Amino acid sequence: MRNKNSIRPIRTSYMMKYSRFLLLLLLGLSAFTFTSAQEVVNDHMFHGLPEAKNFSDFDSKGFLINQKRTFIVSAGMEYARVPHQLWRERLLQLKRGGFNCIEIYTIWNYHEPVEGKFEFSGDQNLDQFLALVKELGLYAIVRVGPYYCAEWDQGGYPTWLRFKPGLRVREDNAEFEKYVDRFFDRLLPIVMKHQITKGGSVILIQLENEHPKGWGTDMPNGYFKHLQSKSLAMGMEVPYFFSGLHHANDPAGKGKLDDSKRPNPWFSTEFWSVWYSQYGAKPTDASLYDRRTWKIIAHGGNGYNFYMAHGGSNFGYTNNDEDAASYDYGAAVGQAGDLRPLYFTFKRAGYFARSFQEILENSTDASTAYQYLTQDTVLKISARKSDAGTLIFLDNPAEKQLTKTFTVKGLPPFTINLLSGEIHPIVHQFKLNDKVALNWGLSRIYGVVKQQHTTTILVEANAGNPIYLNFMTTVKAIVKSAVNAGDLKVKGKNVTLNTVFKPKGQPSHYLFKTDDQLIRILVLDKAAADKTWIADETEKEAIVTGVSYLGETKLSSTGFQAAATFPIAATRDTCTMLYLEEGLKKMTVVPVQDVKIDTLLHLTPWENKDAAIFASSDLAHGKWVSSENPLQMGEDGNLTNSAWYRTKFNAAVAGNYTLQSDGGDRATVFVDGKLVTNWKIRSGELTLVLKKGMHNLAFFTAHDGRDKLAAYLGPITEIDKKGLSGITLIKKGGPFISTLDKWYFSAAPDSIAIKSGPPLLDTLKAAPYKIGSDAFNLKEGYGWFQTIIKAQPGLPKLIISFKSTDENATLFINGKKVLRHEGWNIPFEYTITDTAILAHPIQLSVFIENVSNEGGIDQPVKINTIGSGTILNGWKMKDGPDIEDASASWKILAGIDSLNGPQWYRSTFNQQKIANRKLVWRVHPYGMGHGSVWINGHNLGRYPEKIGDIGMYIPEPWLKEGLNEIIIFDEDGKNPGQVKIKMETASSKITYTLQTDDIK
Repeated sequence: MRNKNSIRPIRTSYMMKYSRFLLLLLLGLSAFTFTSAQEVVNDHMFHGLPEAKNFSDFDSKGFLINQKRTFIVSAGMEYARVPHQLWRERLLQLKRGGFNCIEIYTIWNYHEPVEGKFEFSGDQNLDQFLALVKELGLYAIVRVGPYYCAEWDQGGYPTWLRFKPGLRVREDNAEFEKYVDRFFDRLLPIVMKHQITKGGSVILIQLENEHPKGWGTDMPNGYFKHLQSKSLAMGMEVPYFFSGLHHANDPAGKGKLDDSKRPNPWFSTEFWSVWYSQYGAKPTDASLYDRRTWKIIAHGGNGYNFYMAHGGSNFGYTNNDEDAASYDYGAAVGQAGDLRPLYFTFKRAGYFARSFQEILENSTDASTAYQYLTQDTVLKISARKSDAGTLIFLDNPAEKQLTKTFTVKGLPPFTINLLSGEIHPIVHQFKLNDKVALNWGLSRIYGVVKQQHTTTILVEANAGNPIYLNFMTTVKAIVKSAVNAGDLKVKGKNVTLNTVFKPKGQPSHYLFKTDDQLIRILVLDKAAADKTWIADETEKEAIVTGVSYLGETKLSSTGFQAAATFPIAATRDTCTMLYLEEGLKKMTVVPVQDVKIDTLLHLTPWENKDAAIFASSDLAHGKWVSSENPLQMGEDGNLTNSAWYRTKFNAAVAGNYTLQSDGGDRATVFVDGKLVTNWKIRSGELTLVLKKGMHNLAFFTAHDGRDKLAAYLGPITEIDKKGLSGITLIKKGGPFISTLDKWYFSAAPDSIAIKSGPPLLDTLKAAPYKIGSDAFNLKEGYGWFQTIIKAQPGLPKLIISFKSTDENATLFINGKKVLRHEGWNIPFEYTITDTAILAHPIQLSVFIENVSNEGGIDQPVKINTIGSGTILNGWKMKDGPDIEDASASWKILAGIDSLNGPQWYRSTFNQQKIANRKLVWRVHPYGMGHGSVWINGHNLGRYPEKIGDIGMYIPEPWLKEGLNEIIIFDEDGKNPGQVKIKMETASSKITYTLQTDDIK
């Protein structure tokens, strides 16, 4: 077992770990998998209070919801990333996709962006969201934080939290816990109200998220105990756990999920389906994640949560520094509600797992008993057995199709074609009702639907595939099907369907009856299976086939109605069937007229308002905040991503001056009211050419999102600062910052090697090392990283800055230990002030202890030789952007490519609603720099996107029929003449109505 402190969840590793993962995805290395899920020592859960036992409970074999064995097929969806008008639609899409549960974060800075002002209405109405989950018959897993990660601004921490003296996040820190408690006082009553014990949907609660020290039931310190006691005091009754369970892109790993020591079910709270670097679907996604899902089902898993099943959008300024407006995630349900191939593979697996949950949630490994089925060394066989029956899984891990003939004792030979990577389930001795058991189901069973006295078995097959189902009955069966009656054979108390599948445009339909119990078999090809839906929100469970997507349904004593859609570019649905307990009925598709649609919205001539007026030398400061030193962006309560700074400086002589400041990310620099340059603040310094005399300096600063602070513990005031910050120095000459890029690596046998001190650097024997590369081959290890810093004679001080080491680092200067640093993704620095040391070349040695996965120095190391300089003070600061406080009025934009600094732009467009069309529009900010877009006052988020030219999704409820307004704030002042609003064909749909008046 690994020490729990070595656990580092991979989804939080967004530096070299993520880039390596992305590279492998791009190369198509589908066998690659993270191992962190297997490294989590404790994947246990706390039982709920006694009040919850009959509602949400578990044992070592599986979950029990309302005292029924339940396989949890959960969909990750963030209500914070979806307008509330679309919640029901997205939730129904997930339910139709075979999911029975929704997992959410309750992001802190989404609900308390301003200190003490809590927002739980509109898009933040958690109470309404959880009520919708319940209304649709779904369960909920709620992850209450207070840390979330989620590729969200600061991982969910409110900006105001950064500036609380003495506060240390995610530790047993009274100041931090005080604010957590205040948030929980408002949040938890909503969550607890919706627990299943209170008639709601919440079956599980997660405290914290991906904490580097405690997962499952591990509570290594008082901080964890505080979260537990607070939540229990606030009425938590259902089962709960800390941080997460089995996070990985292939959680089943090598398939060894059984653990006799685990007192609870195996569950993955983050099964990473695709990644946040992707929009849309790649050809390999569906097959890759299909296999990884079936591995969980086949090897004893009791549930999973796809992160994300629906990604959504980062509206406003909610994105972190890895994203922009899109959080599509390449998910099963796309950002705009389109259904990807992944959706249908997830649907199959979900329907199957839930159909056979009586086995899967109470099973033991029975693989040994069924190895006789094949002598093939490539094909793998596993099995799960319980009192409810047995599931046998045929696994083809090869890169080519396998065709195998199996002979089961007492049955005729049966041939199965297994696609590359496919896991094929065989059902054995599964009780369908009190009179019929499925003795052998050798064909691909898609799902089993119980409709009171009718049980429907959905079978998927390709044309020409053999179909074999064998049933045992307690009474004599009667074949009821007329068309295909000859394919069903009854012999005593044995019923067999043994045929070859020949698609006929609608499902092949077989029926037999035992007393009052009816067994219905529907055989469909893959395309038809994709268009088959189970609707159980009506008073009678219904099966509908032939529909691209089935929306809301209504069943009454006189008829059945349903809203349905198909992609605008797809073939229309024509032949649809309804299967109720009483029988089947062909449904009427209400006709939809063809309409020519312009795929481009016409924009009126752009208007402009100057946002760079705050650089003017004679500007009155008005509401600007004054401070001796520049404040971090947000320290004044600013919730946007930009700010203005102004001060004055006297240049004693003309020449080049170097300015240094903490902060980030970018600045547009004005001297005496004139734009002179753009500055990447994170580069550390800026050179200005100044004339002798007094100068007005103005900086418009902006950032691309704050770090999500993954795995970070401690104070957050100095981490990932934005804007200008801290002591700002200016000095004649420069540059003064350089990067140490000539490194060498020597492996160390163990941690004891540090006691002997660093070896003398021998560049002939040591291996050259490139910053950001893995020195430890994805394993634990120790090693020396060394370089030489040139002599700096006469320099009073030299600063060595590390952005991140992976993981723990000990620094040595000329063989002497000077600093010990623990943790990954945490900046630190060391200052040398001994002039005698600085007068000669310096050997810098870093001893790194890598505790898991990749390791090394994962970010550039810089030295700063500025020494001393003039500290600029007397600063003024102002929020931005705020369209209302720009004094200039709107003017028609002249044909200028780039204006003088940040600018506002405005245009209008007409959008006419077209009957039976649900059109998706995207703003493509062609030719623009960095900025944000508003549609009718709604902030779509940040551009440019980091995942290609996808455009910025405009949620349909934010558009009006008729005249609409678009406003763009471009930080670089680029001309919007190339901006377009285009229709996204893949997400746009045709809506229609299905109906039948006679349901008997």
